[in-house]
Amino acid sequence: MFKHFITISLLLATLAPAFAATASFPDVRQVKQQAKSENKPALILWYGSDWMQNCSSVVSVWEKLAAQGNLPVIFGQFNDKTGQKSDDRRKMQDELGIEQYDLPAAVLLAPDGTFMASWNGKDVRQPEGLAKDVAALAAKAPQFMKHAATARDRGGREGAEAAGAALKLIPYADARRHKELTRIINQKDPKNETGMRALFAMDHQAMYREINNTLNGGPDGKLKDGARKFDDAVRYVQSTMRLSGMDKGNKALTETRQQWLAGLAYVYREKFKATKDEKDRKLLLKALADCVKLNPKSQYGIGAAKYHHYWDPESFTVIEGMFYNPGDQTHNFEKDWHVLVNSKCMDGAGTYEFELVPHENGRLITRNFRLVVNGKEVAKADAAPDKDTKKVTFKVPAVKKGDKVEVWLTAECRDGWFGCSGECRMEKK
Repeated sequence: MFKHFITISLLLATLAPAFAATASFPDVRQVKQQAKSENKPALILWYGSDWMQNCSSVVSVWEKLAAQGNLPVIFGQFNDKTGQKSDDRRKMQDELGIEQYDLPAAVLLAPDGTFMASWNGKDVRQPEGLAKDVAALAAKAPQFMKHAATARDRGGREGAEAAGAALKLIPYADARRHKELTRIINQKDPKNETGMRALFAMDHQAMYREINNTLNGGPDGKLKDGARKFDDAVRYVQSTMRLSGMDKGNKALTETRQQWLAGLAYVYREKFKATKDEKDRKLLLKALADCVKLNPKSQYGIGAAKYHHYWDPESFTVIEGMFYNPGDQTHNFEKDWHVLVNSKCMDGAGTYEFELVPHENGRLITRNFRLVVNGKEVAKADAAPDKDTKKVTFKVPAVKKGDKVEVWLTAECRDGWFGCSGECRMEKK
């Protein structure tokens, strides 16, 4: 989306004369030199030049903020000129120490030029509210630089711990994407002995790689005959969360804690698949429920809720509108469907035919068809699981307008690629 925005902006720039709204601040090279010589943090405005909406007003409010002289920082600017090559922009992003911004943005660098924090959007358009945060972070700059210098100079665990100590002083979201210090942690503590790698530098895929290494007895995976070290993997995840402080009530760590709870659920899922022990399924469901509880609206919360439904034998899938989609099934795992049938379509008592009409069949296996009116089963039409039944008949009693009529059935999708989709029909014979 950001690339498309840039493309459109460049096109508009060729059709209309540009105006160069420019703050009276030094550029990045100059402000970094000045910040170093005066031992003050640098606060750099990145407003996007002539293609940025309301650019002149953004520049105006920042000049006003700088003129007040209340912040112990050196103000600077990176004017991302229209037409600047993407390679040049990436080079500047590397120099500022972070991968990407939504413009306009403001970046705080320590006096030695190390990235500390960033803000964008409304915060930058109306920056008065940023003053308190900037001042608080500026006060931490000496300690931050001391830890960062130790992280660069010391090896192994000591270097990783120093990098983690520096990252703990800045906003967590910025710490997670701090290119230099997270790279130091990855390089100096690859086994996560300090817990800093799990806290700041281990992404989703790396976490699963570590878990699978533990499950399989190490990177070489020398276990034979399907053996897996489930208990070791559980201990690894739980001890990592404790070591990293992710078991504490810090709201800033919510998504990282959710990531590791998802990893714990993964271990219990694999164990349940191997043991079929209901105790393992309960532990799986608890890990997923804990993940959802932290933040149901995050990517991990939404995914955990979906898989909780998948693995909970007491849950069922409601099919509304008489259409089912690939997301409504579970792969190689049976789940009950409650298909809502509109009572307006019922034409008195009689024999009715219920049919699933696949669009993408996806090896959908169905059985145990039941007709339910207002929550009470009134008829049953069993279907053998190996027949892949899609059409059954029911003797339906008189149904009043407004009654809740459903067809309950047990379904399982055995196609993990395309899934299954189609429509449901209910017609009187």
